[in-house]
Amino acid sequence: MIVLAFALALTVAAPANETTADLVRRARAGDVSAYDPLALRYLDGPAEDVDMDKALHWLRAGVAAGDAASMVDLGDLYLDGDGVDESPAEATKLYQAAAAKGYARAYDRVGLIYSDDDATDEDLAESVRWFRRAAAAGDREGMYDLAKAYQIGKGVPQDAAQAVAWMRKSADAKFADAINDLGAYYTKGFGVPLDHARALKLYMAAADLGSATAMSNIAVAYHDGKGAPVDYGQALDWYKKAANAGDSDAYYRLGQMYELGQGAPKSKATALALYRKAAEDPDADLQQDAQDAADRLEDELSSASPVV
Repeated sequence: MIVLAFALALTVAAPANETTADLVRRARAGDVSAYDPLALRYLDGPAEDVDMDKALHWLRAGVAAGDAASMVDLGDLYLDGDGVDESPAEATKLYQAAAAKGYARAYDRVGLIYSDDDATDEDLAESVRWFRRAAAAGDREGMYDLAKAYQIGKGVPQDAAQAVAWMRKSADAKFADAINDLGAYYTKGFGVPLDHARALKLYMAAADLGSATAMSNIAVAYHDGKGAPVDYGQALDWYKKAANAGDSDAYYRLGQMYELGQGAPKSKATALALYRKAAEDPDADLQQDAQDAADRLEDELSSASPVV
């Protein structure tokens, strides 16, 4: 199963060669432009730097100083309930404040607020207007979300050609989720010719940018022989990379491979551990599938145990 991505990505603004210590020095000296990059380094940097309390400190300092990027990134934390109490209302307030400053990424976030699960038709139409505004301002996530709206027919009539056009624009701007999803379009033949080889190249490009979903899709391609010859060893390796990058579905697929002995020695015990890990995912469907597989293997292993 090829998966399309639905990620809300943090944008790392600090140059790769700027150390955390450099950012701390600039921030402590009152350089507002360092606040948000430093916060993101504490959120998503090297393991030794990750510190939610420090991230929140600098994001809040940025908000107080009127920095739009800090407003959006703090809003993302409130929207997800990551390190703070979940509050869509607080997120909306921060996004709207950043949008009022003309910050393109905030336009996209306001659009996402309007397109939540309880959205009316009027809300969805308004979300598309915000996505268009973000896309017109050059925001690659706005382009991506506009593409998704056309793909699904959410707030606009479904239009494969428009979905492909906007997905390409976002992919050209090096947004990993868009590169992955463009690959999925080629896998499915959605608005483009069916082309598994081209899809695999796109998944590889998205994986190079860190997309766990793309890594999992590469594994599927090797497992099923679509875009490359069947290679269970490669599939196993890519599923492991995807799992380590945070794709819980990859744990489930790894469990299947170990249970069947594909690319690795058959091991029901290893498969059981992987199914249990996948069952921790909040996605209800994956959780149920993984739990069912774990329960089945537990019964099989229990019945195979010798009677003492």
